[in-house]
Amino acid sequence: MSNIVLDDLRSKIDEIDTNLCQLIKERQSLASKIMSAKKGSFPFDPKREEELIKKLVNLGLDKFLVEKVWRQIISSNLSMQKVLKIGVAGNDDDIKSAYLGHFGNYFKTTYFLSVVSLLASLDKKDIELGFLDSESINKLKNQTEIKVNFDVLANVPLYKNANQKNYNIIKLKTEKP
Repeated sequence: MSNIVLDDLRSKIDEIDTNLCQLIKERQSLASKIMSAKKGSFPFDPKREEELIKKLVNLGLDKFLVEKVWRQIISSNLSMQKVLKIGVAGNDDDIKSAYLGHFGNYFKTTYFLSVVSLLASLDKKDIELGFLDSESINKLKNQTEIKVNFDVLANVPLYKNANQKNYNIIKLKTEKP
Protein backbone atom coordinates (compact mmCIF):
# COMPACT_ATOMS: atom_id res chain seq x y z
CA MET A 1 0.00 0.00 0.00
CA SER A 2 1.43 3.37 -0.96
CA ASN A 3 1.92 6.16 1.57
CA ILE A 4 -0.61 8.30 -0.28
CA VAL A 5 -3.34 5.66 0.06
CA LEU A 6 -2.43 5.05 3.71
CA ASP A 7 -2.47 8.79 4.46
CA ASP A 8 -5.87 9.12 2.77
CA LEU A 9 -7.33 6.25 4.81
CA ARG A 10 -5.91 7.69 8.04
CA SER A 11 -7.33 11.08 7.16
CA LYS A 12 -10.79 9.54 6.75
CA ILE A 13 -10.46 7.78 10.10
CA ASP A 14 -9.41 11.07 11.72
CA GLU A 15 -12.51 12.74 10.27
CA ILE A 16 -14.75 9.95 11.61
CA ASP A 17 -13.08 10.22 15.04
CA THR A 18 -13.72 13.97 15.08
CA ASN A 19 -17.38 13.38 14.21
CA LEU A 20 -17.69 10.69 16.90
CA CYS A 21 -16.20 13.07 19.48
CA GLN A 22 -18.67 15.79 18.52
CA LEU A 23 -21.57 13.36 18.86
CA ILE A 24 -20.33 12.15 22.26
CA LYS A 25 -20.03 15.77 23.45
CA GLU A 26 -23.59 16.40 22.25
CA ARG A 27 -24.75 13.26 24.07
CA GLN A 28 -23.01 14.40 27.25
CA SER A 29 -24.66 17.81 27.07
CA LEU A 30 -28.01 16.05 27.38
CA ALA A 31 -27.02 14.59 30.79
CA SER A 32 -27.90 17.79 32.66
CA LYS A 33 -31.23 18.00 30.84
CA ILE A 34 -31.96 14.40 31.76
CA MET A 35 -31.16 15.17 35.41
CA SER A 36 -33.73 17.99 35.36
CA ALA A 37 -36.31 15.76 33.67
CA LYS A 38 -35.84 13.04 36.31
CA LYS A 39 -36.68 15.61 39.00
CA GLY A 40 -34.39 14.16 41.65
CA SER A 41 -35.27 10.50 41.19
CA PHE A 42 -32.49 7.94 41.44
CA PRO A 43 -30.60 8.27 38.13
CA PHE A 44 -29.29 4.71 37.68
CA ASP A 45 -31.58 2.83 35.29
CA PRO A 46 -30.00 -0.51 34.35
CA LYS A 47 -33.02 -1.69 32.37
CA ARG A 48 -32.78 1.35 30.11
CA GLU A 49 -29.03 0.78 29.73
CA GLU A 50 -29.56 -2.86 28.79
CA GLU A 51 -32.22 -1.93 26.21
CA LEU A 52 -29.89 0.66 24.70
CA ILE A 53 -26.94 -1.73 24.42
CA LYS A 54 -29.08 -4.46 22.87
CA LYS A 55 -30.50 -1.96 20.38
CA LEU A 56 -26.99 -0.87 19.38
CA VAL A 57 -25.82 -4.47 19.01
CA ASN A 58 -28.77 -5.03 16.67
CA LEU A 59 -27.33 -2.31 14.43
CA GLY A 60 -24.58 -4.75 13.53
CA LEU A 61 -21.65 -3.84 15.77
CA ASP A 62 -19.70 -6.39 17.79
CA LYS A 63 -21.56 -6.96 21.09
CA PHE A 64 -18.39 -6.87 23.21
CA LEU A 65 -17.26 -3.61 21.63
CA VAL A 66 -20.68 -2.01 22.07
CA GLU A 67 -20.97 -3.01 25.71
CA LYS A 68 -17.45 -1.91 26.59
CA VAL A 69 -17.64 1.48 24.83
CA TRP A 70 -21.22 2.37 25.76
CA ARG A 71 -20.81 1.33 29.39
CA GLN A 72 -18.12 3.99 29.70
CA ILE A 73 -20.20 6.60 27.88
CA ILE A 74 -23.26 5.78 30.00
CA SER A 75 -21.26 5.88 33.24
CA SER A 76 -19.68 9.19 32.34
CA ASN A 77 -23.11 10.68 31.65
CA LEU A 78 -24.56 9.12 34.80
CA SER A 79 -21.77 10.65 36.90
CA MET A 80 -22.82 14.09 35.59
CA GLN A 81 -26.23 13.43 37.11
CA LYS A 82 -24.97 12.02 40.42
CA VAL A 83 -21.71 10.67 41.80
CA LEU A 84 -22.95 7.37 43.14
CA LYS A 85 -21.43 5.68 46.19
CA ILE A 86 -20.82 2.08 45.16
CA GLY A 87 -19.48 -0.78 47.25
CA VAL A 88 -17.61 -3.69 45.70
CA ALA A 89 -17.49 -7.01 47.56
CA GLY A 90 -13.97 -8.24 47.00
CA ASN A 91 -10.60 -6.90 46.10
CA ASP A 92 -9.35 -9.39 43.52
CA ASP A 93 -8.45 -8.50 39.95
CA ASP A 94 -11.52 -10.22 38.45
CA ILE A 95 -14.09 -8.18 40.36
CA LYS A 96 -12.11 -4.95 39.99
CA SER A 97 -11.92 -5.48 36.24
CA ALA A 98 -15.64 -6.30 35.99
CA TYR A 99 -16.57 -3.30 38.13
CA LEU A 100 -14.39 -0.88 36.16
CA GLY A 101 -15.66 -2.36 32.90
CA HIS A 102 -19.20 -1.58 33.96
CA PHE A 103 -18.91 1.68 35.93
CA GLY A 104 -15.47 3.05 35.06
CA ASN A 105 -13.66 5.42 37.40
CA TYR A 106 -16.52 7.89 37.68
CA PHE A 107 -17.95 7.08 41.11
CA LYS A 108 -17.00 6.95 44.78
CA THR A 109 -15.98 3.32 45.16
CA THR A 110 -15.38 1.41 48.38
CA TYR A 111 -13.92 -2.09 48.29
CA PHE A 112 -15.09 -4.46 51.02
CA LEU A 113 -13.34 -7.62 52.10
CA SER A 114 -16.63 -9.44 52.59
CA VAL A 115 -20.19 -9.45 51.31
CA VAL A 116 -21.42 -9.07 54.89
CA SER A 117 -19.52 -5.79 55.36
CA LEU A 118 -20.85 -4.52 52.01
CA LEU A 119 -24.42 -5.37 53.08
CA ALA A 120 -23.90 -3.63 56.44
CA SER A 121 -22.73 -0.49 54.64
CA LEU A 122 -25.68 -0.70 52.25
CA ASP A 123 -28.05 -1.07 55.22
CA LYS A 124 -26.51 2.00 56.92
CA LYS A 125 -26.85 3.86 53.60
CA ASP A 126 -23.12 4.55 53.47
CA ILE A 127 -23.27 3.23 49.90
CA GLU A 128 -26.11 3.37 47.39
CA LEU A 129 -25.28 0.34 45.25
CA GLY A 130 -23.40 -2.88 45.74
CA PHE A 131 -21.42 -4.82 43.15
CA LEU A 132 -20.77 -8.49 43.89
CA ASP A 133 -20.40 -11.82 42.18
CA SER A 134 -23.51 -13.89 41.50
CA GLU A 135 -22.19 -16.82 43.55
CA SER A 136 -22.33 -14.62 46.65
CA ILE A 137 -25.94 -13.68 45.89
CA ASN A 138 -26.87 -17.35 45.65
CA LYS A 139 -25.16 -18.07 48.98
CA LEU A 140 -26.99 -15.14 50.61
CA LYS A 141 -30.37 -16.52 49.58
CA ASN A 142 -29.66 -19.58 51.75
CA GLN A 143 -28.57 -17.60 54.83
CA THR A 144 -31.42 -16.71 57.13
CA GLU A 145 -29.29 -14.62 59.53
CA ILE A 146 -28.76 -11.90 56.91
CA LYS A 147 -31.42 -9.26 57.55
CA VAL A 148 -30.58 -6.74 54.82
CA ASN A 149 -33.29 -6.60 52.21
CA PHE A 150 -31.98 -5.73 48.79
CA ASP A 151 -33.04 -5.92 45.18
CA VAL A 152 -30.86 -7.21 42.37
CA LEU A 153 -31.01 -4.42 39.80
CA ALA A 154 -28.83 -5.95 37.10
CA ASN A 155 -26.76 -8.94 36.12
CA VAL A 156 -23.53 -8.00 34.36
CA PRO A 157 -21.88 -8.14 31.97
CA LEU A 158 -24.68 -8.43 29.48
CA TYR A 159 -22.42 -10.24 27.01
CA LYS A 160 -19.69 -12.46 28.37
CA ASN A 161 -17.16 -15.02 27.30
CA ALA A 162 -17.39 -18.54 28.67
CA ASN A 163 -14.62 -17.84 31.21
CA GLN A 164 -16.19 -14.67 32.64
CA LYS A 165 -18.03 -14.59 35.95
CA ASN A 166 -21.48 -13.15 36.46
CA TYR A 167 -21.89 -10.14 38.71
CA ASN A 168 -24.87 -8.41 40.27
CA ILE A 169 -25.63 -4.82 41.06
CA ILE A 170 -27.79 -4.50 44.16
CA LYS A 171 -29.68 -1.70 45.91
CA LEU A 172 -31.32 -1.52 49.31
CA LYS A 173 -34.95 -2.54 48.95
CA THR A 174 -37.17 0.47 49.36
CA GLU A 175 -40.26 0.00 51.45
CA LYS A 176 -43.43 0.92 49.67
CA PRO A 177 -45.97 2.96 51.68
